Amino acid sequence: MHKKFDSTQIEKKWQERWKESGIYTVGERDVTKPKEYVLVEWPYPSGNLHIGHWYAFAVPDIYARFKRMKGTQVLFPMGFDAFGLPAENAAIKRNLDPKAWTNDNIAYMREQLISMGCSFSWDKTANSTDADYYKWTQWMFTQFFERGIAYRGKGVVNWCPGCNTVIANEQVLTDGTCERSGDVVEKREMPQWMLKITEYADRLTDDLNALDWPEHIKEAQRQWIGRSRGAKIDFKLSTGDTVTVFTTRPDTLFGATYVVLAPEHPLLQNDKVRGETSNLTEVNNYITTAKQKDEQDRLDATKEKTGVKLEGITAINPASGEAIPVYVADYVLGGYGTGAIMAVPAHDERDYAFATKFGLPIKQVVVPCANDSKNPPQSGYEEVKRDTVIIHLRDKSTGKFALLNWHGTLEGITTAIMGGIEEGQTPEEAALAEIKEEAALDNVKIVHSLKWITAAKYCASHKKQNRCAHTYTFLGEVENLEQQGSIPEAENSLHTLVWVEETQVLAKLTPDHQKQVWELLQKDTVLTGAGYLMNSGEFNGMDSDEAKEKIVAQVGGEMTSTYRIRDWSIGRQRYWGVPIPIVYSPEGVAHIVPKEHLPWVLPEDVDFKPTGVAPLAKSEALRKRTEEIFGVGWTPEVETMDTFVDSSWYFLRYLDNANPDSLSSLEAQKDWMPIDIYFGGAEHTTMHLLYSRFWQKALFDLGLVTETEPYRRRINRGLILGPDGNKMSKSKGNVIDPDAQVALVGSDTVKMYLAFMGPYEGSNYPFDLGGIAGLRRFLERAYGLRDHIIPNEPLTVTKQLHKTIAKVNTDIVEFKFNTAISAMMIFVNLAEKEGLTEETYRMFTRLLAPFAPHITEEIWTELGETTSIHLTEYPTANPELARDTEVVIGVQINGKLRGDITLSPNASEAEALNMVKENPVLRTRLEGITPNKVIYVPGKIINLILPT
Repeated sequence: MHKKFDSTQIEKKWQERWKESGIYTVGERDVTKPKEYVLVEWPYPSGNLHIGHWYAFAVPDIYARFKRMKGTQVLFPMGFDAFGLPAENAAIKRNLDPKAWTNDNIAYMREQLISMGCSFSWDKTANSTDADYYKWTQWMFTQFFERGIAYRGKGVVNWCPGCNTVIANEQVLTDGTCERSGDVVEKREMPQWMLKITEYADRLTDDLNALDWPEHIKEAQRQWIGRSRGAKIDFKLSTGDTVTVFTTRPDTLFGATYVVLAPEHPLLQNDKVRGETSNLTEVNNYITTAKQKDEQDRLDATKEKTGVKLEGITAINPASGEAIPVYVADYVLGGYGTGAIMAVPAHDERDYAFATKFGLPIKQVVVPCANDSKNPPQSGYEEVKRDTVIIHLRDKSTGKFALLNWHGTLEGITTAIMGGIEEGQTPEEAALAEIKEEAALDNVKIVHSLKWITAAKYCASHKKQNRCAHTYTFLGEVENLEQQGSIPEAENSLHTLVWVEETQVLAKLTPDHQKQVWELLQKDTVLTGAGYLMNSGEFNGMDSDEAKEKIVAQVGGEMTSTYRIRDWSIGRQRYWGVPIPIVYSPEGVAHIVPKEHLPWVLPEDVDFKPTGVAPLAKSEALRKRTEEIFGVGWTPEVETMDTFVDSSWYFLRYLDNANPDSLSSLEAQKDWMPIDIYFGGAEHTTMHLLYSRFWQKALFDLGLVTETEPYRRRINRGLILGPDGNKMSKSKGNVIDPDAQVALVGSDTVKMYLAFMGPYEGSNYPFDLGGIAGLRRFLERAYGLRDHIIPNEPLTVTKQLHKTIAKVNTDIVEFKFNTAISAMMIFVNLAEKEGLTEETYRMFTRLLAPFAPHITEEIWTELGETTSIHLTEYPTANPELARDTEVVIGVQINGKLRGDITLSPNASEAEALNMVKENPVLRTRLEGITPNKVIYVPGKIINLILPT
């Protein structure tokens, strides 16, 4: 029965008691207990929690509470990532002080976080805007600067002419305009403070292997880093200059038919190159346009390729000696590799699309070669090359294709029409001859020939040879099937000609090579795989992988790796951020601000409205401070740091947040690091996760941290959608206000509803107001179970309790909170019907406690307890009571479900089959029939395969 309760009164009471008692204060490390560092991404204090915050924090709280009750010392901290552009923009819009605005938001948000009832360890907190925090951010920067990790370089930024300032990527709309001013955003190269993340690219890639992360997150980071193993090769230009290309496929060098320079390539500013380019105006216009494009847009494989030829300029292919054209094209990026590529259109999709559009030569130099899996080459046999043809012959009137079913020693093999090319024959002549011989047809037209040569290797054991069939492929068409003669008996004895639907061809073909050829015929694609070389001089016939280093050595190239990732640009010409602790001597030389002058505080006498001048450059207090400390003529750096810097180490400060002498002591880190599980959003998979991993490794190299990787395990949550199934947006009117829901049904209900929506990792779920009401009713029923207490409960209830305990324990650690809740619902249904003892009620209440922390505390006190339920031990199932003694399994006959039987989960196949035969419904289907096969999975299903 439902038992109403006042969630507002109950939740407020227990939140105050938890605060007074300090129940979730972590304090010092208790080495008598195992530890678990549970981390959620620290939030930006926007001033009002949205439902996404609840999903991010309230659901992981279930896990943290569970682990505490299991006897683990849990660190579950919370803080505020409070610097950044949103606060500055809000301050500009409202003519407010961003510091006051931020502090007010933090105070409000903290109260909202408390209203969640989450078990945050508030004694371990941090705020990026506190001087005691950013002092250490600045100090670490000075250490990086002294070791060359931080440096002054150049980077491409988004410049908004309307705002007269650099803006973040997030402020650039999809149409390339500024979200604030509406002006078209320009790409500009400007001096920037950079961090050498590229020096850590190999470690950032290789160290992913040992992490307990979902593979898709690891792969996203690998792709973002973009490590490619290849070669640098020099091409001489007709101007006398040299362009160095990077290629991952040096084995295809003989197939390079043009060179492409990125629009950013420095050679395009070379006076000699510009002087000999006859269409310089066209080239300049293209470069200007291309540089304004977003990199992802330039790399989009679905978009039509653009480019312009450098008229009057050629390059020499160092392998073939051939003069080839040079193009500028935006599908090549200046920051990847060398900013130049050799284009091999036969073996690269993007090059092929470009070459096709501009009518450039396409030269095949790698032959894909498939080993025959049924008759592979044998060791010890000589390899003999043979030129062959494959013909897929189509009946024009029916659309069917001819295939050969082979007999004799080749019994069970199905192929297309095929044969060798005799001396003096062209491949097309050989194809027509084979059609006439094997199908007795001569009214055939060759309507298409595959542009690529392919190959197959197999064993001709009767000749004691391994053969390499070098194959030309054709599509032939016959007007009608009136044979011009009969197929010779010798051919009939070898195979039978059959005609099949086009959709059946691939499935019926037997040789792997012929399957490959058929698929190549179906689509206009290139050969991106390995094989052996052709059209490659002395390297012809060599395995392409083996040839890579040999070709590079011959042309004087260098094997190397390159990366897509760029050095991290951290400088921002904004106000509300951490000032970069650098000052400049009168000669313009950069010096660090020494530790005794840190924190290098953010000045407050700043007009931060965008004018095209960095806000800190307007601060008289900052200028005066600099001269007082360092001398007349010294000037301060006026950039602030990217807020991704703030979030790259916050988890270390949580551990030791009151330490005035260290960012985080090694002793504290030894107690708590690494982070055992990190809950976060998919939007931070590459940027934040990658930057913080880099920061940790840089600190490790300086001896400042104990771990080279910060996060042992990572879980990305899904996204909460509006009730209409769309992403929540004020403009769509589908935003859910969690405060309103808490006021209606309580925070326990909101938390449980979010946990019940589905598995925590990865999926997106629409918010359902009807569903949240259902969770409220469940909690009322759980609260009302006290009215169903009886002296002696049925065994069915006891067993169901222990099955529920076992499932909930398993589901929580797998983050399947939804199915854990389902199991508890099933138990409540049974307990209401059959009754339960007070002992069972106590055990179930403890089971529910991590999910509904307030109402379970209330129930616990009503049962006469004085200690918090969250300090009790989490229930453990009795395995004997939790085990099923009987299960119902489905019975299939020839794969179709025909009924079910009840038996022991450990029953043997013979016992299960006997149960089927005794079943009055099923046995009629089996009378007088012995199954050909029985497929039995104990506890799951039995499938009887009967003769048809």
